[in-house]
Amino acid sequence: MNMLADLVKYEFLRTAILGTTLVSVLSAFVSPIVVYRKMEFIGDGVAHATFAGLAVASILSLSPIPLVTVTSVVFAAFVWYFSKKGKFSESSTIGTLLPVFMALGVITLSKSKSYTTDLSSFLFGNVLLINKSDIVFAFIVFSLTLIFYLFLWKDLIYYLADEKASQFYGINVNLLSLLIMILVSLTVVTTVKISGIILMGTYIVMPGVFAKTVSKNLREILPSSILFSTINSLVGFILAYHFDLPPGPTIALTSFASLAVAILICRR
Repeated sequence: MNMLADLVKYEFLRTAILGTTLVSVLSAFVSPIVVYRKMEFIGDGVAHATFAGLAVASILSLSPIPLVTVTSVVFAAFVWYFSKKGKFSESSTIGTLLPVFMALGVITLSKSKSYTTDLSSFLFGNVLLINKSDIVFAFIVFSLTLIFYLFLWKDLIYYLADEKASQFYGINVNLLSLLIMILVSLTVVTTVKISGIILMGTYIVMPGVFAKTVSKNLREILPSSILFSTINSLVGFILAYHFDLPPGPTIALTSFASLAVAILICRR
């Protein structure tokens, strides 16, 4: 199929390309933070927790974005509070809260006789289902991410390098970690429609791992992450469209192949 001709002809295809590009750049900003702070589990946790918001939205026949956003932020806030104020690790807190949110979603759906949503798109993602509301939401989250980086870049660098040392320089570590949690949760909500909850690592983890592998200093990390995420997302999308494959899994495999090559080259 002639993809360029179809891009001109079909608006949904242009929307999908725009959404893929925007989400790939957005996640590339967040992924290095997740990798350097060893927060990989939080992405999966938030993604699974959004199921509760999706269930309530489906029952009430409402737009899922507001409820899913609230659910993800509440989950992230709970994780932050119990891991900082309690005696539990972040992973233990996520492992405890994740089944609770999932259970709430399942119980909510079990009470509905009219639930018809295809769960495969939630599990594996479907970029072709992106609409204008998703684009607007992604742009808002991306703008918030840029503001976060603009005002807290120096604090973030100290925090990523050494959390205890950053406290010595007067950085409010608790507030910064909470903002990071919220930022990650919003990014997950934005990304889940493309990657699904199962393939969330494609956007939340892989760009950061690639950047950490190939970058020689902290200044190279962000550009490396953005290039990796954007190029692999677009290449994966084109391959999926050309060979009639599901976009989310194709993007995931394309990203993994690129990451594997980078790791092999850098180890030599």
